[in-house]
Amino acid sequence: MSILITGANGVVGKDLVRMLSHKYNIFGVYRTRNHQIKKIKNVKWIKHNLKKKIKKIKPVPKYIIHCAVDQKYSKKKSNKYISSNLEVLKNIVNFAKENKIKIIINFSSVEVYGDIKKELVDENYKPQNPNTYGLIKSLSEKYLYNQKINFINIRLPGILCKGQRNELKRPWLNVVFNKMQKNKSVFIHNAEGKFNSVINTEELAKLTNFLIKKKIIVRDTFNFVCKKPLIIREILNKAKKKLNSTSKIVEIKNHNRNSFCVSTKKLDKKLNFKTQTTKSVIEKHLENFI
Repeated sequence: MSILITGANGVVGKDLVRMLSHKYNIFGVYRTRNHQIKKIKNVKWIKHNLKKKIKKIKPVPKYIIHCAVDQKYSKKKSNKYISSNLEVLKNIVNFAKENKIKIIINFSSVEVYGDIKKELVDENYKPQNPNTYGLIKSLSEKYLYNQKINFINIRLPGILCKGQRNELKRPWLNVVFNKMQKNKSVFIHNAEGKFNSVINTEELAKLTNFLIKKKIIVRDTFNFVCKKPLIIREILNKAKKKLNSTSKIVEIKNHNRNSFCVSTKKLDKKLNFKTQTTKSVIEKHLENFI
């Protein structure tokens, strides 16, 4: 069994390549080579600009994981940013149709919801003022629904990666943990709010294995976050203790910042797939800092 992974040299993609190559043959598609691309057993690296037609690959992959995002976002070039990402998806879909791919696992985002005004958001929540990234993901989801192909859109939160320890920009928790390790002050909103908007690459690999093993055929969209939310203050206090940090946690009262959780009920009910708890995912990631 073989899998094609787009954006394979990104932080998320590299984790998935390493994890899934233990069991499957992997075609890792990347646009710009970097020093972190290494020879890995069962992995064939393919340098290709996905805005161009994907050439034939042998043996033909049976599954596609689409986690690539084309070019960095710029407010001045937002229209180009949107069109280029949709162009990439169209080429992937055409390749999938020509080669009878079983399913496309499309990485979407909880950013599609935009401004969330509810305490618990599910897949039926009507998007409100999504940012450009959220708009791209929303348009990508709709495009797949209009194609005669099997797919699963997974709306992702911040993703914690094994190779992400020194990444300072994202996701939010990784930024906080880095600051704590350096004993810097941490500023937070809604300390009493519940939080589960996080996942790790282990869960993404687990979902891939699940879909392949169960031979699941689906054309639907699911939130993909941790189950069992935690109070934000509790998360940070536990992290501070685990990292032996002297960081000061500064709570900012801002009534304009809404606290919310993301529902995994549809994922549980329709696919019978249960993600790890928020506590478990965070504790595993903290081990990377110790």
